[in-house]
Amino acid sequence: MISERFLTTRTFTFWVGVLAKKFTLPEGKIVRTIEGGPGSFKKLLLDLKKYSFDGYVSTAMEQADHTTKGFIVIKTGKPHSFLYVDKDGQTRGEESVKKIWADSYRKECVIRLHAKIDVDALAELIEKGEEERDPRFQELEEKMEAWRSAGYIVTELESTLMGDIESAEERFADYGERTARLEEIRERLQTLETEKFKLDIEEIESRLNDPSSLREIQGDIVILEDRIAMEKERPKEEGAEAEVEAEPEVEAEAEPEVIEEDVEKSADQVYEMILRHRSKAGAEAEMIPEEAVERDERTNLIPHFVFDNFVVGPSNRFAYAACLAVARTPYKAYNPLFVTSGPGLGKTHLLSAIGNFIIEKNSKSNVLYLTTESFSNAYKEAVKDGTLNEFRKLYRNVDVFLLDDAQFLEGRMDVQEELFHTFNALYEANRQIALTSDRPPKEIPDLQDRLVSRFEAGLIADIQPPEMRTRIAILRRKAREAGVDVGSDVLSLIATLVTENIRELEGALNRVVAFSSLMDIPITEGMAREVLKDLISEEEYTKWEAKVEESLEELKNGRTYLLEEDRPLNCFKVFRGSLRHGKNGIIITRTNPKRAREKFDVGKGRIIWLTDRESSTEEILPPVLERLVFVIEEFIKEEEEGTILLDGLEYLISNNSFEAVLRFLRQLIDEVSESKCVLLISSSPKTLKERELKILERETEVISFL
Repeated sequence: MISERFLTTRTFTFWVGVLAKKFTLPEGKIVRTIEGGPGSFKKLLLDLKKYSFDGYVSTAMEQADHTTKGFIVIKTGKPHSFLYVDKDGQTRGEESVKKIWADSYRKECVIRLHAKIDVDALAELIEKGEEERDPRFQELEEKMEAWRSAGYIVTELESTLMGDIESAEERFADYGERTARLEEIRERLQTLETEKFKLDIEEIESRLNDPSSLREIQGDIVILEDRIAMEKERPKEEGAEAEVEAEPEVEAEAEPEVIEEDVEKSADQVYEMILRHRSKAGAEAEMIPEEAVERDERTNLIPHFVFDNFVVGPSNRFAYAACLAVARTPYKAYNPLFVTSGPGLGKTHLLSAIGNFIIEKNSKSNVLYLTTESFSNAYKEAVKDGTLNEFRKLYRNVDVFLLDDAQFLEGRMDVQEELFHTFNALYEANRQIALTSDRPPKEIPDLQDRLVSRFEAGLIADIQPPEMRTRIAILRRKAREAGVDVGSDVLSLIATLVTENIRELEGALNRVVAFSSLMDIPITEGMAREVLKDLISEEEYTKWEAKVEESLEELKNGRTYLLEEDRPLNCFKVFRGSLRHGKNGIIITRTNPKRAREKFDVGKGRIIWLTDRESSTEEILPPVLERLVFVIEEFIKEEEEGTILLDGLEYLISNNSFEAVLRFLRQLIDEVSESKCVLLISSSPKTLKERELKILERETEVISFL
């Protein structure tokens, strides 16, 4: 077997160059490489037929004074078009098949399988030959190889070389513009000299070889530069930082004796004692400091709600950028700005951050933050006391008007009338207005049309519930700020249990930290699950805790199990448990291997990333079924006993078809049944059609975590 590391783009490009200056085949994705010999080629073609493979097979063999090349286009598993090239020129048809077959019997012959190719266009290209090929394609091929050599991902360009030249030139021009912008970003990153944001810079740099990510990278670089600028402008507070760092150590010294005799109590009982003790002893136990809602007397702002401690992710990036733009250029960027989100997702944080940023820049700015309820109460009191003139003078002469929870205007017609005139007075005077609500203006019941029109006249920015990565980042920052060491597995558990509300997310972390401190035990995943079991129904908690152990007892060699779960979580636990007796394992997953290692202790398990993305640090596999079969079959041959975890069934189906994936799984199931290995397949029933799910359940043994 020839190692895939033997294959290089340069090697492929060279022999294609020998083939013809005006005739180049895109390499696509090289998914398998074997050496020639009797039966090698035949077995490969039989496998391709079995899996209805689309792509092409290439052969290359060094002769005394030249190299011969062969190409066979495969459509739905069947050979379609043929080409053979040697020193005498090109041969097609039946004669080329004989020559390719003869070469394949030689051990020196290198046979490669290429996938992710437009086979119809490829067949047409081979059948046309070089005579009809536009010479301008050669220039594009040279550009593509230059970009590839520079480290760029050029997969999107290869298919264009099989189409018309005008479309190809247009795509190449667009690609070139994007690479130029990425190089500009690379240069900008090199000028950012700040240790604090080193990890953020490295994360962006790791994506600069993918022009398809340009738009997302541009957004991230703007946010990063804004944060760095704010950090430089902010006065250093070394004394305060030192005090914060020292604080956890002081708190950790307190170990109430009353807890020692109750060590055996369950987590919920101990947590109740934590709360009782805090009320009596003044909170001596270590807990992540709860952000007390202290407001500035003049502005009513919450001082600790600033941009610098707001965790940015895909779910809130647009709203964050909009608020930052408003803070930098009040009444010039977006006026009004209307931020919407569900409860506990950060809209109040961003609203206060706008005001705090403006005050930091100009302490004389007249900024006012208030809730809709406060505005309503103040208005009614002014009407009652006959002080409407003073009320209007106060609210209509501020520089920045920040109104929280606009949804509570519902049905308050008198308050809406006053707010309408307040809004107009501020807007006409070029004063900044920013509002928040749990829904867009049009969805607030009984809100006057003219207010809806005013609110929608600027920009509406939405915040969605944070995705897993953002939730973990929020928890990690919270723990780091408090000086508490919490492992990635615990953070992942909390982030899995609390998905819709950041306040509840931080509260769950606080409970875990408090329990650990008072019981004087390390923070582990098992402990965290016990402390937070009230976040899970009793039935679900019991099932969650026991199901993994039960499933491990059920596992038998030669069997295939379908693990039904909403998220790929328990499959990793079952996999890890199955390796307890010295077995080896292989994981093929859609989860980034680095995150999988952080989140789960997979022991000796080898992790392969199921992705189209290229990686210099991780072992990857494209969603090509033939290549997957090859890798898994090799594992089964090499291991007397072992466990195979396949996580990414939905991804395979979206890149192939359910029928093709089903044929692939049936082949694997048969292979495993004749071995001492175990195959675990993780899937969410919600992502499959009812018929598809029933077919899979018939083919496997089901373990449900739902």
